[in-house]
Amino acid sequence: MLQTIREHTQGWIAGTIVSIIIFSFAFWGIHSYFVQNPHSNVVARVNGVEVTKEQLTVAYERLRRQAQAQYGTILTRKNELAYKERALQSLIEVEVLKQASLKEDFIVTNLQIDNYLQSMPEFQVDGQFSVDRFQEVLSSTLMSPSDFVDLVKTSLLIEQPRLGMLFTSFALPGEVDYIMSLVNQTRNIDYVNIPVQYFLSKPMAITPERIQAYYDAHKASFMTPEQVNVEYIQLSMKDLYAKVAPLNEALKAFYNENINSYTQPMAWQLADIHIPFKSGSTSLEIAKAQAKADELVAALKKGGDFDALAHQHLSKINRQNWLTLNNVPAELQKTAAELVRKDQVIGPVKTSDGFVILKAVEVRVPRIQSFEAVKDKVKETYARQHAEEMFANMRNLLADITYEHPESLQLAAKTLNLPIDTSESFSKYKAGKDISQFQKVRDIAFSHDVLTLKNNSDVIQLDPETVIVLRVKSHIASTLLSLKDVSRQIEDKLKVADADLKVADFANALLAQLNSGKADPIKLMAANQLKWVKVNDIGRYSSKVDTAILDIAFRLPDPVPLKKSATYGVTRLPNGYAVVAINAVKPGAIADKTQYEAFVEQVQNSQALLEYELYKQSLLANANIKQSV
Repeated sequence: MLQTIREHTQGWIAGTIVSIIIFSFAFWGIHSYFVQNPHSNVVARVNGVEVTKEQLTVAYERLRRQAQAQYGTILTRKNELAYKERALQSLIEVEVLKQASLKEDFIVTNLQIDNYLQSMPEFQVDGQFSVDRFQEVLSSTLMSPSDFVDLVKTSLLIEQPRLGMLFTSFALPGEVDYIMSLVNQTRNIDYVNIPVQYFLSKPMAITPERIQAYYDAHKASFMTPEQVNVEYIQLSMKDLYAKVAPLNEALKAFYNENINSYTQPMAWQLADIHIPFKSGSTSLEIAKAQAKADELVAALKKGGDFDALAHQHLSKINRQNWLTLNNVPAELQKTAAELVRKDQVIGPVKTSDGFVILKAVEVRVPRIQSFEAVKDKVKETYARQHAEEMFANMRNLLADITYEHPESLQLAAKTLNLPIDTSESFSKYKAGKDISQFQKVRDIAFSHDVLTLKNNSDVIQLDPETVIVLRVKSHIASTLLSLKDVSRQIEDKLKVADADLKVADFANALLAQLNSGKADPIKLMAANQLKWVKVNDIGRYSSKVDTAILDIAFRLPDPVPLKKSATYGVTRLPNGYAVVAINAVKPGAIADKTQYEAFVEQVQNSQALLEYELYKQSLLANANIKQSV
């Protein structure tokens, strides 16, 4: 099964698996399931296996951070409880699925995990597994390599039943034909649009008493927004970078200290002969391939022509551009490093899919770039490094001073030699053009600690290279607008509400007359200064009509089985209502072979996913789950 998964790592299945492993599990904190703590309180037992309070806490914390990063808001008490429940149910579901996979004798070996990790595109650079990239991704999830390996193992383990269902599902021709006839179905419709303006254009009287009553009942809607403006200190990496002006002597010293960074690595132009063997080959087949490779090496040592011998033995020749060691496949890196001169041949080297003989077509020895050649690069790196150090130190100093002196920004500004800027006035729920464009700035400016207690804020990260500390400079409280100021606004709102009710009643009255069969549809609409709009052969995904009209058009019944000339319905539109008539329904046809095959795959996948969902729900229903929270 793991081999099947690997074979599909370049397609949609890879996206599903990687999503489950990295995003769903890592960011939800399900990896905490693997970290056992016998001293934690038990929050649930799944068929006797304990889920601890520590596991739930870590899972919830990661879910909370994800929500806060995504929405920029602090969770309410109600949301906290909901997220804790989601985290607990996820831990329980993973344990149930894991137990079921083990019970069915599914296994995942360490070799399979290693191979799978190296094949994951998230950890590759230029098509090769990168340790640096691996560590970078893990750091974003705050996971250790061992935690991640355990996570991958369990993820692949519980994925095997689902993938088994996906790979073995099938669809009968009759099922596909029926689905296609529904999806590709077209309908002939008529509709009449009845806008709210149909009644708004007529005189409508709104009494002062109604306006007063609405005003009294909705005073919260007529409050001016509470506003503040803030003063703040901004620390920017970009500004610090611009201020770094190193002397030539300092740059030379930096260049000498980091000489390896300015050395062109050894590189090769390689040719290789590949003698393949299939995955799962027998020892005899592998031995035959090696014998063939040894024969080629022996001939080359006797002076045989590399290209001619390759063609003679029907082996594949690959010629490549300049490659550094990192660009060479991992299985060949050790061998390539031994190629130190032009035309040198080494091999055969056994790989996962055959034997390889390498030849150095050209060799470029390591070369140190001169200071003058890389001076601009040295200066950029030097300035960036020093700006980062200054930024980190000043950020800490800014945090300390503004915390120790919460009543003012003056001391921090003087100490750090940074200006105090002032924002425009802004409300909590409307973004401005300056720092008030950031939701986190608005939330903190209106927080109890900053607005009510008048303290400096904590350090706020606007982006990876910019932070601020703010405090409220002025505050404009929310006030109630007078009835006189909003009377016209209320009157217009009430008119629209009344017109909307009248349109709804009118549309339903027309529908009743049409359904009675006693009224001629064309004459009925003409009598009310309305006109039918005719649309023939309209499909489910058409853009010719409003989506609300399209929706009801495909929910109304076919008139033929009901022995009617048409069936009718009413739907709400953004500007009013519509009366819709269905005149004919035409079954969909198969467009072409490509579409048919796509439908076959879609039906198969839908059935497989449904089957897996039922499988999962059955496991959860039959599991002995005891929750303590």
